[in-house]
Amino acid sequence: MELDDRVSRLEARITELEKEITELKQSRLPVNRPLSPAARNDHLKKTRHEYGAHPAQKQEIRKEKTDWEHLIARVWLPRIFLFVLLIGMIWGFKAAVDGGFITEAMRVVIGYLACGAFIFAGFRQQKAKRPLLSQVLLGGSIGIGMLTTFAAHGLYELINVPAAFLINFLLVILGVVFSYHLKSQPLAMLASAAGVLIPFLLNSDHPSVVFLVTYESMLFISFMIFAVKRKFVALFYQSFVLLQMALAIYALIASGNEDIVAIGVFVQQLVLLLSIFFKTTIMKHQLKLLVPSFALTVVWFKLSYSDLPFNIVMLALFAGYALITAWFLKKPEHKDKVPYTLTIASYALLFCLANSLHSETVSVVLLIEGAAALWLGFVVKSLLQKINGLLIYLLGCVIGLEKVIGNLDSIASVEMLIWIVLLGTLGCLIRIVTRFEIGKNTRDILIILWYGIGLAFLVFLTEVTNVITKDFSTNAQHLSVSAAWVAYSVVVIGYGLKKQIKKARLTGIALLFLTLMKVILMDLPSVSLLAKAILFMGLGFIGILLSRFFYKKD
Repeated sequence: MELDDRVSRLEARITELEKEITELKQSRLPVNRPLSPAARNDHLKKTRHEYGAHPAQKQEIRKEKTDWEHLIARVWLPRIFLFVLLIGMIWGFKAAVDGGFITEAMRVVIGYLACGAFIFAGFRQQKAKRPLLSQVLLGGSIGIGMLTTFAAHGLYELINVPAAFLINFLLVILGVVFSYHLKSQPLAMLASAAGVLIPFLLNSDHPSVVFLVTYESMLFISFMIFAVKRKFVALFYQSFVLLQMALAIYALIASGNEDIVAIGVFVQQLVLLLSIFFKTTIMKHQLKLLVPSFALTVVWFKLSYSDLPFNIVMLALFAGYALITAWFLKKPEHKDKVPYTLTIASYALLFCLANSLHSETVSVVLLIEGAAALWLGFVVKSLLQKINGLLIYLLGCVIGLEKVIGNLDSIASVEMLIWIVLLGTLGCLIRIVTRFEIGKNTRDILIILWYGIGLAFLVFLTEVTNVITKDFSTNAQHLSVSAAWVAYSVVVIGYGLKKQIKKARLTGIALLFLTLMKVILMDLPSVSLLAKAILFMGLGFIGILLSRFFYKKD
């Protein structure tokens, strides 16, 4: 009986557990639509299938293999063999001409017929869903048409300059139309290159430089707008480079007209500047070309104009870019453009001042402008502007130190002004770094700046002391310089004791030992015995006195 009771209790417990399991399963199913037992079983099977035997199995990511057949047969095959076909046609054409079968007029007609045939074949291939072959044929039609026009005008003299220019220009427009409808950047790049070449294909005895510069500038503007609208980045860069190349060739051909060519470069700079005011999808590329365009403008105007026009243009660019920068700072959507406009404004002012001022005062301007540009870089949080400011400042330091070290002859001199500006701007740099900070490197940079200004002041103090004592005896000069160094070290140590700055105290002690080394190595061989006694007694007394101050500190 006891065994039967245990079995009965166990069966009852199993029944209760089955009910609890059933309730738990039902609670995990969606409550808004109860499932039938059959549907519940299907759901459980699906769940086991999805999260069953291999839940952590990863699917392999297969990289698409390069379809060499497509790349060679559809992309490069028509391009290569179109070139082969053109060579064969040229040779056949030459053979027919040499045999006297084709006159000059017939050659031109055949060339234009071939151009039309290529256009017809290109559109047929486009309809047949062969876009790559279509682009090759349409691009070839432009090349054949321009070669035919060049032959008719330059070789056979069948058409005059205006007619040749008009035909070539229409071919360029045709290339742009092809590019627009087929959404093809290579066709647009071909049309751009062809458009730049048009003036060079005309046989004119008196070419107008004004017309050439105007035409090339308008062509650049047109293709730049087309590139921006169609998001053709390569076309945008190509149009920029081709204009510079064309203008450079014009300047070599038409000697004496460099001033007109420089205006074309200036127009390109202004157009690029205006383009950044509009919202485009290739804005970062427009901004990248803004600074190189400015640099090329500076070079062209420096080579082509005298100092007065150059300074006027630089001053105008500085004022314009400074105003634009101020306006951009007020517009959140334009703040990413501030580093570029601010950089150009800084360098425009730099070039204007460097070209206007005397060479002796250039370093003063560079130091002040470099410090100001660096401060602006921190204010607008622009790394590019910080780098530009630092480069300008370092250039000013190099030029200034080369000018002043060993050349200070009078207290009231340009060299004295350079020293004052150098020390003052170094102090400003310390203030800038302390205020804005540079992350985890702030402390190290401040230490470098403090040691830099300390060393610069030591050299400055030596130069000033030598100027003041230049009419004194040798003994007095050596005593004066050593006394100045000792006084400097005492001030540094005193500052360190007052502000509780250990590095300052150690620097002062090092300077005191440096003074002792100077006395031993430089002063002793050239001063009298009395001067030696004064130097050593003075140094010894001051060293012991300073040591006493350190005991007081402890």
